[in-house]
Amino acid sequence: MSTIDVAADIDIAAAPTDIAAVMFDPAREPEWVGAVTGVTVIDPALAVGARVEHRGSFLGREIAWTTEVERFHFPHVLALRISDGPFVGVVRYEVQRVAGGGSRAAIRTTGEPGRFGFLPAALVTGPMRTAIRADLSRLKAIVEAV
Repeated sequence: MSTIDVAADIDIAAAPTDIAAVMFDPAREPEWVGAVTGVTVIDPALAVGARVEHRGSFLGREIAWTTEVERFHFPHVLALRISDGPFVGVVRYEVQRVAGGGSRAAIRTTGEPGRFGFLPAALVTGPMRTAIRADLSRLKAIVEAV
């Protein structure tokens, strides 16, 4: 199985706390993460070990997966372990203030393709990168509209 490592970032005209308030809230994922159609929060406190079930689609397939908070430092870092689903690994959200005002929001996903393991990595990483860039653009629009 091949390893996936996909990252993207975007500058947003907002403070890290305003970005993290949307980006780190699993209930808001359907608003800005294109692959997510619904979530069920298992452990409501945003703390290490908290779990969330996600539903959505990727590459035209209905998918479900569970994330567990691995590392959390509001408003700068949220690392989630994906324990089951079509992709197994870690998704890391980062928000840092940038010189001149505003912040940079970044997403990095690393791991194994799981149920999509039959596909060459290049056929998974391209659509993942495109999806993450689109997700960050939606996040930017939501946060900057406030």
